[in-house]
Amino acid sequence: MVSKSKNHIHQLWPVTILSRRFGKYQQVNPELIRYFEEYRAAHPGAPGPVYASPDNFSADSDNQAILALQKFIMDNVFEVASEVNNAYWNKKQAFNVNLTGLWFQISNRYGFHETHVHGNCSWSGVYYVQTRGCSNGPDDLGENGQPNGITRFYGPHIEYQAGGHGDLGNFYLQDHTFDSYPEDGKLVVFPSHLKHMVFPYNGEQDRIIVSFHAQINGDEELRYSYSST
Repeated sequence: MVSKSKNHIHQLWPVTILSRRFGKYQQVNPELIRYFEEYRAAHPGAPGPVYASPDNFSADSDNQAILALQKFIMDNVFEVASEVNNAYWNKKQAFNVNLTGLWFQISNRYGFHETHVHGNCSWSGVYYVQTRGCSNGPDDLGENGQPNGITRFYGPHIEYQAGGHGDLGNFYLQDHTFDSYPEDGKLVVFPSHLKHMVFPYNGEQDRIIVSFHAQINGDEELRYSYSST
């Protein structure tokens, strides 16, 4: 990527994240909440502040809200993937977005998810279903003085911060996080290798989200170039 202001300065290997609100969330989300609560009642799982469904809970579901959400997710995964791969994909082949995992989580009482990445997929994401009580900006903090239930992403260069030299020349590396503030109906799609975490959440309503893994395959064999030229 070439700097927009100076064509002799190159900004290479950016991290791409898609964030978009589902236009049908006001119709879809109430039905998702009803379905998830019924599913949890039928499959209670282990006690604790976070309930997580299996990642194939919707495999045989014909629920229209779930099907609508799946389509919305797949359309947006394809959009962001086709944008970053525009120079590399053979546009004549057919592409298929496969949700290799889709699961929901219901959390409260300071439930959280520590820093992690997602494997066996190229794109991952979160869809916020019920978020009242979550922090909605940098000045909106929980009772413990920390953001409440937000998703934080860490830039790749955070790996070089510990024990590294710092002066004004590389001060820009201090800006290594991006906070996603939950909103009902908001979808965030990100590269699966990107480190992220969920801050502890506590509120009058449960925090409810849907997470997913996605792969994109085509009808041609995947070929990498090993040329050194």
